[in-house]
Amino acid sequence: MKRRDFVKMMAVGTAATAGLGMGVTSAFAAKKKPAAPAIKKLKLSKQKEWAIEEYKGMANFILPSMSPDFKTLDEEAVRADVQNSIRHGMLASVLYPVGFHKPVETEQHIQTIKIICDEARGKKLFPGTCIGAQTEAEDMAMLAGVENIGCSHLLVHLDRSGICKTEEELYEKYKKRIEATSIPVFLFAMVAPWYKKFGPSGIPIRVFDKLADLPNVVGVKFSQPMNLATAFQCCEAFSDRLSVGVVNLDFAPMLSKFYNVQWSGQWQVEAVQSPEKPYCVEMMRLLNARKYTEAMKVYNQFSPALDYFFDLQAPTILKHVSPWPHRKYFQWCTGGNGGLIYIDNPRYRHQYVPILDAAAREKVKETYRSIGIEPYNGPEEEFMVGKAAYKRGVRAKDLAHTQYYKA
Repeated sequence: MKRRDFVKMMAVGTAATAGLGMGVTSAFAAKKKPAAPAIKKLKLSKQKEWAIEEYKGMANFILPSMSPDFKTLDEEAVRADVQNSIRHGMLASVLYPVGFHKPVETEQHIQTIKIICDEARGKKLFPGTCIGAQTEAEDMAMLAGVENIGCSHLLVHLDRSGICKTEEELYEKYKKRIEATSIPVFLFAMVAPWYKKFGPSGIPIRVFDKLADLPNVVGVKFSQPMNLATAFQCCEAFSDRLSVGVVNLDFAPMLSKFYNVQWSGQWQVEAVQSPEKPYCVEMMRLLNARKYTEAMKVYNQFSPALDYFFDLQAPTILKHVSPWPHRKYFQWCTGGNGGLIYIDNPRYRHQYVPILDAAAREKVKETYRSIGIEPYNGPEEEFMVGKAAYKRGVRAKDLAHTQYYKA
């Protein structure tokens, strides 16, 4: 039995038999804090209250769409992906800033989130973006650029501008960024080998515990490869003050019974649902309504696709890359714009990004069909350039690059 299969069996199986009670104690003996009261009984900042009351459901990532030379944004395509996120029933869409290019990387990032915020304005969709560049200066410029444009929340990555020697140093790096904005902040609990000295799987639990006391730190995202034991320790430490979101949906039913887990997302949710069959959105709605039996029936409908997505992406996340072309393909197959991504950083670990070849594309479509979804079947050339550009007459021959793609 694969480790993932065993963990899934334990996590999901426990949800089915939960309700019997579960005594839990803090994993941090030095702190010796009592069991936390329910989060709604604590005195919360207005930002934390927003997260608890409003941030419930599924959130996806929006990936930038660029011109055929990959130098400028395709605004029409970005707006189309926002519209498709709304059709999927997402509660939020977060911009993942991949494919922008220096020296205008920060400017393109700000321009894209402005477009997303504008398209989402007045609609039931919270627009957000990621903060986590290579330098403090870039992050501070981004924070200043998004402060007053309608961006509802930020996902802050582990700082990688320099490997911190102490937890206090790491805390201060986070704190400087977080206090530079009033926008609600979600922390990203990312499996990080370089910080293993600070906590299990490299999650700096004590640092996050301290950051959780800041008024605009409202939630935490658990990375897809995080194991269940680490997720438990994180929940014990700071779920009394933070809204918790798990990428690995196998953990959601069980953890939501005992902790403040009311959303999942900031990942490519389109990989396992469509606007017509919004499985994840429905499952999370049922979990939040405490209807676990019904939620597990929905989970069982799309679990083959979830297994495929986990096997595809989790190994790449551990190498700090992602299956970029596949993620765009998932969106295209379920109504999104599509379009290839080009990353020009020579230091990027390109060798770990899986190639989207004919077999991979067929596997994606086959997986959709296995869960009752008929994927969009337009011409592959339309995917390569993106639906918006294809309608304008752009073709594959016009693309300056076809990175990570094979016909």
